[in-house]
Amino acid sequence: MLLEVAEIEVRPGAEDQFASAMREAGIAHLAACDGVVSVRFGRGVENPSKFTFNVVWTSMEAHQEARGLEAFGKFRACFGDLTVGGAMSHYVMDEAVPGASA
Repeated sequence: MLLEVAEIEVRPGAEDQFASAMREAGIAHLAACDGVVSVRFGRGVENPSKFTFNVVWTSMEAHQEARGLEAFGKFRACFGDLTVGGAMSHYVMDEAVPGASA
């Protein structure tokens, strides 16, 4: 499994529009991509202009291939010019520890 942690900086004043676009359609489009196991989305507490996506993919290859999918294009179209930057990191995940909560 692969964990993608993406931090997105949203244009000042567009935070609520971005959050609504993700809740209404963006997350569903991302989750529809082949290879997506789960998606979590959140807004920054200290900096409400920052949002995070935590996406578990079956593999890095699946993540890379998803970029060419129609569903991924629809996900990206949901936020269009609302962002001003961001960063992305990827982590190979170990198996879950028995008895630990997720």
